[in-house]
Amino acid sequence: MPSITFHVDDDERTDLARRADRDKVSLSDYIRVRLGLRALGSHSDAELGSDPDVAQQLADHERRIQALEAR
Repeated sequence: MPSITFHVDDDERTDLARRADRDKVSLSDYIRVRLGLRALGSHSDAELGSDPDVAQQLADHERRIQALEAR
């Protein structure tokens, strides 16, 4: 799998980590989603579709990202 490497200063990394924690996703997945890539996560798509709580979290996460991008 290809990788993307980028550098951020300590303050920006802290901010990204805080946002990922707020959205209850890993920092890696938060960055991947912000870059428009698919989050890797720890669950398969089948597992996600069968868990209503996780599906609701993902929908909420998507709404937050769209709101942030609209600013």
